[in-house]
Amino acid sequence: MDQRPPPSASTYWYLGSPDPDVDQLFRRACALAWPYAVYCATRYLRDLHSAYDLMDEAVENTERYYERFNRERNSAQIFYRILSVIKRLSKQRLNSKREIARGSLYDLERLAQRHASGSEAEQAALVRQVLDKMSKRSQQIAYWRLAGHSWRQIAEELGASHITVRRVFHTEIRGLLFRSSGNDRFGGRGGSDQKADS
Repeated sequence: MDQRPPPSASTYWYLGSPDPDVDQLFRRACALAWPYAVYCATRYLRDLHSAYDLMDEAVENTERYYERFNRERNSAQIFYRILSVIKRLSKQRLNSKREIARGSLYDLERLAQRHASGSEAEQAALVRQVLDKMSKRSQQIAYWRLAGHSWRQIAEELGASHITVRRVFHTEIRGLLFRSSGNDRFGGRGGSDQKADS
């Protein structure tokens, strides 16, 4: 079971709108909807931190809904739209079972902590090995993230949804890390080398 503290209600925020009225409308709706996103993430997806993805997608959907109705929606309608999208998304993800067989983000964090106990040289070598095995696009995303760019900024640069960019990036990293989390670290000493040593 995940022993980490749950995200607080203040940890999700609306990125904002240049129009102060729209900004206030969405901020209020997001603050009210956040606990429901946390509930759906834990109840349906069994991953507390997927609440952020649910909220991102729900807010993006609701922004399109708001524009489609010529910005003539009140706070209750915006709030209920966000809730509806969160519920639909969490149930869709549950039914389609899109979970990665290699583990959750929590497993990835535990693996990172295990590698963090090594020396700086070992950590640098591990990072280099992961980057070398990544696709060119994922390498670029990693560099942008290290430079401090948000997922939305990166997605805008790539012309894709920030949710898709983040999901594909994390899927690739998880695959690389979990594929090599045994004795064979990133294509290092394989079976033929080990036989030669014995």
